[in-house]
Amino acid sequence: MQIPISEVRAKLPQLIKQLQRDPSVIYEITVHHAVVAELKAPSHQPQGGDAADALLALMATLPPAPPEAQGRVSENVKAHLYTRPQDTTP
Repeated sequence: MQIPISEVRAKLPQLIKQLQRDPSVIYEITVHHAVVAELKAPSHQPQGGDAADALLALMATLPPAPPEAQGRVSENVKAHLYTRPQDTTP
């Protein structure tokens, strides 16, 4: 459906609501009767929780953390940030 840019400026909220109701609609925006742009719904809208599901799946593939890494970093934040690891080589 071709629509002049002046009409798009005036009716953009209505056009967006129409796209939400019917994602198959494509608006061709015209300037002086020449098509310069298209307004259409995105091809894929992610569902809520997709990112969290992907992170949980990734965490399931990782090996468990070693016991020493499970300490409370917040209790010793300065030691974690400002001290160098001790050299344990003989």
